[in-house]
Amino acid sequence: MSDISRMAAAFEEKSKQQAENTEQAVKHAFEKHESALLSALSESEQKTSAAIAAQHQRLRQTALKSWMAIVIPVSLTFLLGASAIVTMGWYIDHQVNEILNNRTTLETLHEKGGSVDLSHCGEDRRLCVKIDESAGRYQGGYQVMEGY
Repeated sequence: MSDISRMAAAFEEKSKQQAENTEQAVKHAFEKHESALLSALSESEQKTSAAIAAQHQRLRQTALKSWMAIVIPVSLTFLLGASAIVTMGWYIDHQVNEILNNRTTLETLHEKGGSVDLSHCGEDRRLCVKIDESAGRYQGGYQVMEGY
């Protein structure tokens, strides 16, 4: 029986050795696999980060273009409105000055005979004026116009 015991002990020792070798081989394979997985995950993380950064940049450019599509027309509208207001202000001021000049001219004309009544007379539609007969005649055939 001692041979069987020795064989059993040798088998047990050999089994332990094989188990340890198998465990070491599996451990080494797991470490190698873990290293490969970590490397792949790291590379995937870098690619994902780069893709996110690129997408973020594209979104920023799109947002900037969108804002520019709003800001430029609104700014141009305000600019056109302001220039229209300035132009109309200048035009109105010019027209007010023109009216004041015309009033001054009318006052001057009134002082110098502006209430004279002019008309068109005869078939030829010649320009004629009413004469104040009560004012008399002056040398050279001149007479005073009515309303002066």
